[in-house]
Amino acid sequence: MSHEPLNATLDDDDLFEAVNDDDYARPRPSSRADSLFARRRVEALLEERRLRRAIEDDWALDEEE
Repeated sequence: MSHEPLNATLDDDDLFEAVNDDDYARPRPSSRADSLFARRRVEALLEERRLRRAIEDDWALDEEE
């Protein structure tokens, strides 16, 4: 029985092959404006989630009283 490492039996191509390679398209380089828009969108979603949790927590405290 050979104790050769598992990755020694794989080709480099096997390591990077994805199931959906046919559908993959290289992403276009994003502009600074696109990056800022994406960052602001994520920040807005996080803030919305934080506010919802704060409201839910506040309502839960009111129900306990």
